[in-house]
Amino acid sequence: MPKFLSLFSQQKRLISQQREISDLRKQLATLSQQNESMRQGMRRCVSCDYRVDAKRDSQQDS
Repeated sequence: MPKFLSLFSQQKRLISQQREISDLRKQLATLSQQNESMRQGMRRCVSCDYRVDAKRDSQQDS
């Protein structure tokens, strides 16, 4: 009987871990999409520090 309960316990833990992995993959996809969107917006921005620093660095390299 203990082996039977142990098997169910392991199965339950596996299902829980699979669910957590699935949730984390969805979260990663969402955050990656938001990151790319922000990156594109920052490239278009002419006043943000990121754009100003990049512009200044490119002028120094020239």
